[in-house]
Order: sequence, then C-alpha cells, then structure tokens
Amino acid sequence: MKNLLLLSFLSFALLPACSFLEAAGDVQVPPDSIPHAQFLLKWPDVDQLVGGTLQKAGGGAMPPGFPTSLANGSLAHIQGLMTIDGECKRSFDQAAMEDPKAPLRNLHVEVVNCGIEGRCVEACKDEYGDPFRGVRLQARVQFNLISAETAAKITDIMKGQNNPDMLAQIRLSFSKLAFVQNFTDPATGKVSEQHVENLFSGYELGVGSAYMPGDPTAVNDDTPIVRQRYLASISPETPQRFELDPTSAFSVKLRKAIVTGEQVWVAVYQRIDVPEQYLYGVRLNGGGVDLDFQPEIVISFLKTVTGAL
Repeated sequence: MKNLLLLSFLSFALLPACSFLEAAGDVQVPPDSIPHAQFLLKWPDVDQLVGGTLQKAGGGAMPPGFPTSLANGSLAHIQGLMTIDGECKRSFDQAAMEDPKAPLRNLHVEVVNCGIEGRCVEACKDEYGDPFRGVRLQARVQFNLISAETAAKITDIMKGQNNPDMLAQIRLSFSKLAFVQNFTDPATGKVSEQHVENLFSGYELGVGSAYMPGDPTAVNDDTPIVRQRYLASISPETPQRFELDPTSAFSVKLRKAIVTGEQVWVAVYQRIDVPEQYLYGVRLNGGGVDLDFQPEIVISFLKTVTGAL
C-alpha cells in the first residue's frame, strides 16, 4: 500500500510543470465584458427573392399548382420557379438589419436549386462530396464579435501584453440555435412558432473573415463550428460550448486582431440542406434563425514564459 501511495505521489510530482501552471494561470475575460448575442436572423421576403418569375412563367399565366402569392410559399414552390427559369442559384442582399440594436450588417442569402441530376453539380454536394437533392440555403452575415468597448477592456486585462499565444481559447457558448417559422392552425387560425430543424439533412455553422461588399474576392478561411449532429442538444437548459479551432487560418488572424486592441467584425455563415421530401414543410416568409450565444475568451498569462519552465 505504501508503495502504491509513493508511486502515485511521484507520478503527480513528475507531471510537466508548465501544463499544471498554465491551467492555473488561465483567466476568462468576464462575460459581461463581451456582449451577449441574442437575435432572430430573418429569411428574406420570398417575393423579393424570386422577383418577377411568377409573371414571366407561361407567358404571364400562373403555372398549375402554384399559389397566386408566395407569402406562404414553401421551398418546393421556390425550387419549381427556379427550375422554370433554369437557375441554379438565387441571392438576396441586405446591408442594414431590421433591428438597429443587433450587432449585424451585410446579410447575404443564397438559395441553391439541387433538384435536377446533373445540374448545379459543384454547388450540390454534401459534406462527404456526394450529390445532394433538395434545396440548399446559405446565409452569411457580419457580426461584431469584438466591439471597440470590448477591445479596450481586453487590452486592459492583458496588461500591455500582445502575444497572440496568450489567447488560450476562443469559444462560443450556444444556449439557442433554432430554426423557426410561423404556423397557422387551419381550424382555429391561431398562429404559433414551429421548429423545422428536424427536416434538415445537413447543417453547418461557422465563422470566417468579414469583407465589405465590393472588396476583391478573398481567400476562403471559413472555419466550421457547429454541425448537424449537435443541433438537438443545444437548449437554454443544456447550453453547448464550441471552441474555435486554434490552428485555422481564420483563428490565427482573429487572435492577432484581438491582442492589438482592434474592433473585430466576423462573418457568421450557415449552410442548411433540406431534402426534396421535406421542401413543402419549410417556408422562408415569417421564418428565421433564432440565435443566443455568448462569445468567450480565455487568456493565459503564462504563455509568454512557458519556454522558461
């Protein structure tokens, strides 16, 4: 028994000193110093998205089976209109958000028609590179991850140090990531909120560099964070924390910006795949993405001295 205790003590004593000290020296930037992100990112109005396709179809006549208005149109209707026009993709841009308090700007939405085999091949592959059939929704919006006020607080906490390696972790803690749309009960006329994420066959949320419209096409540094398999586990009762890959090109760039006290805008992107059999169940009008997350930054003051340990 004494030998076992001695071995246990020696095993602990021989642990690398820097590993133990780094954990003890980590300090999380207080959550109230980094604005909590809570907003509903609405999908664009379908009439704006499809333009005059309804008027053009059939020489001005409404195609059979299509509603006279797309206010309640589904992704199936949108796919049908895009097929009539022979289009792979429709896009929508909105510079300013409806909620001026939301730290968002420059929304870009794309609807990709993956309904016909052999068409839009490169734009219609799933995460494994296999053909996808249905409609793909892609959205990018710029988010003010680090405001000028937050940047000043972080600079103060870091006490003049500007080594990017001091940022031990950059995380996003999600307590809500839901896809909602209005549902009207045909019997009572009562409107309620309906969740549709169970109709997705693929999903990815990530971040990348934020470039202003009109800038030259940038190198893609998109970094995935949340994938389909995690959606069901995110709730106010069971928040989920995701760390930004510290080795990604975007993460390296972001860390440099943070330690130099810069205000930081990032692009938050989402890719949603809705297979053909569920297209009638998803509508854009009255729908959107309900997000609630807390950015977190962990600083290690011992990163600058680990070489001496």
